[in-house]
Amino acid sequence: MIDTPLVRAPLGEPVRRSAEEIGRTAAGPRALPALDVRRRQALPPMTDVVLPNGLRVIAARRPSIPMVEMRMSVPFAGATFEHAATAEVLAATLFREGRPSREGMEAAMSRHGVTLAADRSSRWLHISGSAPGHALDTLVDVLADALTHGSPEEEEIRQIRHRMVRQISMIRAQPQVIAQEALFAHCYGEVPGLQEVPFPAPVEAVTGASVRELHKALVRPRGTVLVLVGDLDPERAVDRVATATRNWGGIGTVTAPTALPPVRGGRVALVPRADAVQSQIRLVRPVVARTDDRFPALSLASLVFGGYFSSRLVKNLRERKGLAYRADVGFQDHLDKLVVSIEADTATEATAQAYGEIRAELERLVDDPPSEAEIGAAREYTIGMAMLALSSQAGFATSVVTAVSLGHEPDRVTTFPELLRSVTRAQVADNVREFFDPDAFSGVVVGDAAELADGLHAVGGVDVSASAAG
Repeated sequence: MIDTPLVRAPLGEPVRRSAEEIGRTAAGPRALPALDVRRRQALPPMTDVVLPNGLRVIAARRPSIPMVEMRMSVPFAGATFEHAATAEVLAATLFREGRPSREGMEAAMSRHGVTLAADRSSRWLHISGSAPGHALDTLVDVLADALTHGSPEEEEIRQIRHRMVRQISMIRAQPQVIAQEALFAHCYGEVPGLQEVPFPAPVEAVTGASVRELHKALVRPRGTVLVLVGDLDPERAVDRVATATRNWGGIGTVTAPTALPPVRGGRVALVPRADAVQSQIRLVRPVVARTDDRFPALSLASLVFGGYFSSRLVKNLRERKGLAYRADVGFQDHLDKLVVSIEADTATEATAQAYGEIRAELERLVDDPPSEAEIGAAREYTIGMAMLALSSQAGFATSVVTAVSLGHEPDRVTTFPELLRSVTRAQVADNVREFFDPDAFSGVVVGDAAELADGLHAVGGVDVSASAAG
């Protein structure tokens, strides 16, 4: 409602007002509307069923637009480099055209605008898809066919291998990937099950037979979660999935992720990368599981420290001192461990100072835990981002499948903001003291050792003995 009279200019004389004039009324500046972060998000009508074959299907009605979004997570952990390579090829071929069993399906997908795609991580085969509401049956039928018929042709595998090897060579040359693998090697030794990007040689050895064998062994319903969100009837959608997947078998136990060795605190190493013009700082510290009662307070502590644009570390490293191209703090799943991760990408000449500032900020965090204002700002940011994610069909589907895959129930997507609202400053301070001691972090600094060794040695806390290998 406009509470000031509307003044019309004479015809032919356009009104021009500055932004400052538009933002003011006779009573003073216009007040900005408050951010609505206190309204609890309600779960839509939902059906949650475990089918006789072990597949868990969650269908939710969100008819904001006449579309359906599908997300699926299949347990896919392995323990060898060959597994990582074969899994990568399997994901790339799962929805390739040309299967005899899909005769006519591709045409229906194209006609109705149905899309399906797959990718893998160290623990999961992720499948996503979308379709207009009226094409839900086509989406489910094509998905079920891919899940039950792992039969790529040898020529198809050969083409995928050739393209993938070239892509992998470029990806593995990226500083981010080099730093992540250096971190894993330093903290855990050689653990093939952690590998996100396979080596080229095992990929070159993948055959159609090995893909079919892996498909039969691991693409199975038990332990798998399928989420459908959109313009649908939840019960009918679940029934449709049950019918389409009735022949999808496999009742073996879900492969547990490799148990990682303990991470020894206080071990930070300089990893040589000759002639690099940038450095990557990667520090981790194991923390409690997401299902632990302390996690909401821990997540706010992490956010205040370095998890968003107003955090202490970002303002110091990026805004005030310009020492880092990127600085971020968050949580990562390392197979059976959850770690809080500190990352910073810096120029070579700024690396030692940036590392010193990270340690100093950790010390300041412990000595001066987050204030009520800092916690409130982090809480509003987190809740706002969560509500934004839940506002779309795609975001809601992704949030639900992620929550369930991590061991929660679907309502976690709405209850977690409520848990954040109940966190006290004392709880945040307790988590800061327990988990953010700078001497408890381990990790790597990857860069030009010849340029970095002296500076990092002066700062302290980094083993530079490997610099001779640079």
